[in-house]
Amino acid sequence: MKYIFLLCTVVFAFACENNNIPEENENSWETGGIKGNHELILSEDTTSLLRNPCMGWGLYDDAPAEVAEASSYWATQDYAARQYASYFYIRWRWSEMEPEEGKYVWLYDDNYKHLIQGALDRGLKLHFCIYDNSQDNIEPATPDFVREAGCEGYTVDIRGRTGETIWTPYPDDPVFRQKYANFVAAFAKEYDDPDRVDIIDGFNLGWWGESHHIVLKDMSKLEDTFQWFTDLYSSHFKRIILDMPFNNEVGFETEKRLVYDSKTYAMRRNGLGSMWFNDIEQEWATDMFGEVLLVGEQCYWGPNINDIANDTRFPGMSTWRDAFEAAYSDAINYHFNTLDLRNPYETQKWLGQATDLVQRFMIKGGYRLSITKISLPEQMQSGQEAEIEVIWKNTGNGYLPNNMKNWNYKYKPAYALITNEGKVVKTWIDNDAEPSDWIDSNNYSYRLSVFADGIEPGEYQWGVAIVDKTKNNIPGINLAIKDKTVINGWVLLAPVTVNL
Repeated sequence: MKYIFLLCTVVFAFACENNNIPEENENSWETGGIKGNHELILSEDTTSLLRNPCMGWGLYDDAPAEVAEASSYWATQDYAARQYASYFYIRWRWSEMEPEEGKYVWLYDDNYKHLIQGALDRGLKLHFCIYDNSQDNIEPATPDFVREAGCEGYTVDIRGRTGETIWTPYPDDPVFRQKYANFVAAFAKEYDDPDRVDIIDGFNLGWWGESHHIVLKDMSKLEDTFQWFTDLYSSHFKRIILDMPFNNEVGFETEKRLVYDSKTYAMRRNGLGSMWFNDIEQEWATDMFGEVLLVGEQCYWGPNINDIANDTRFPGMSTWRDAFEAAYSDAINYHFNTLDLRNPYETQKWLGQATDLVQRFMIKGGYRLSITKISLPEQMQSGQEAEIEVIWKNTGNGYLPNNMKNWNYKYKPAYALITNEGKVVKTWIDNDAEPSDWIDSNNYSYRLSVFADGIEPGEYQWGVAIVDKTKNNIPGINLAIKDKTVINGWVLLAPVTVNL
């Protein structure tokens, strides 16, 4: 039998409706402890980089010009990748990903393979934005075979060539949709893989894949086009969280109704730290925190930092440091799980002028799960009930998006008996505890009944983890617990003896 408690300063109240009620007093148990248990007060790790899904600093290859050359890119970004980053974001033209019909870059392009492997070798997960609009690119963003098959389009400005234009497609054209659907099916077959990938941008129309300046053959079909694209991605990506820029030209209320309320898509906001992230969007981000994942990206100022002087939301900005402080402030204040160091040029600016902010977001950005106190049985008897009591806390400014549709509550707290050789012999999963509810540094207290039936008598260690139920209950989230041995993701806490 499970009990969930709210610990208050003076009185104790049973939880009636909410299984995840924050505790205001972390200095006492409801019962003062469980007889025969170890009572442990744990210290939080407040300094280490904890790479966890869908959070942290990102490095980019944003390629409106030439895509990065893998060896030189990773030579430049190696330090940031190993010390601070958690993911690598590939924002490329569709034409780079599929230059010839059915010839996919992940199968045939050695530079791409080395670029991706460089990220994985450094412990980074992958994020993707594959866009089709050619605005400000050096070549068409949509492959030539699409136009040659009869897709209609129009022209946009070519990168760095005043007065010159380049072709781009109408995304409601039936030929475009057929070819694009084929690509997304192949893309998902390769990358619907949470072992390598965290997030896929699933609505990439308009300039730079950011869902503005969308042009259709029939602009009255904008909502239909939005529905078609989001249905396409969500029908193929079943295990990866999808996102898109929120408050795009479709309109936030339409987005909310069609994808956010169902937890199908996360909310992405490019332009943090600038006037482009406006008051109403700040309200929406605040309202949606804890409901859907918030994916953040700083405003792109380009190499000409003087442009920041024109920002009306942060008047007086004049330096890279000013821009970084504004972006960091937005990411923290509005609970975005991610922020970007971006390309090698801007990464060096961050590390040269705002290392303190980089370090602080590494600790506060996203979620950081720890245990304040835990009570664990010292002895277990076959056929008899024992109890575990634990207080969990998330000291990050974001949240673990366990409630998103494609994750479907797959992460759960678990407790295990582990041999001295590191073998897990028994696992108890706390299905009533919900990590996506753990926010704002509140304490969440739970009790779990455990039985030693079927376990060989002997000496074991208690281990704790957040496990992934889709992967045979192996640990899936790194915990911020200090000065404890970790074996295969299990944090070892205390000895326990199992008797007949």
